Amino acid sequence: MSASPSSRSTALAWYGGVLGGLLPILLLGFIYSALADRTVFALWALVVGGCWVAVLRQGIAAGWGRFRLPAALALLLAAGLGVFAFLESKHHEILDLGFRAVFPALYRPVATEPRTVAALAGAFALAGLIFLPFSWRRQ
Repeated sequence: MSASPSSRSTALAWYGGVLGGLLPILLLGFIYSALADRTVFALWALVVGGCWVAVLRQGIAAGWGRFRLPAALALLLAAGLGVFAFLESKHHEILDLGFRAVFPALYRPVATEPRTVAALAGAFALAGLIFLPFSWRRQ
């Protein structure tokens, strides 16, 4: 028995959203938590990851279109990365030292700068704001 095209696209959207969104959020939070020896980054990952899954599930269940769901997820990620930049600014010194100690060959100062994550948050916010008006069009 073969699955319907609708269920395949739903499964693809779900697993794509989990692997493409939730996994990087959790990896970022847990790796930075280990580098800085601060649980706040792991807690950030759990909260933002939980919100990501809730928005993804709600969007798929409600049948949000191909623009509305990515816009909502991009805006959520922008807000989450904004908080991450704030946390990074509060724990910058220990995070910088941990990164140098664990990954000395990969260390670049830009990797632990709050401005880097803030710029990334701004890019996701812009992407979400660009996609959002497209979702208002009638199908």
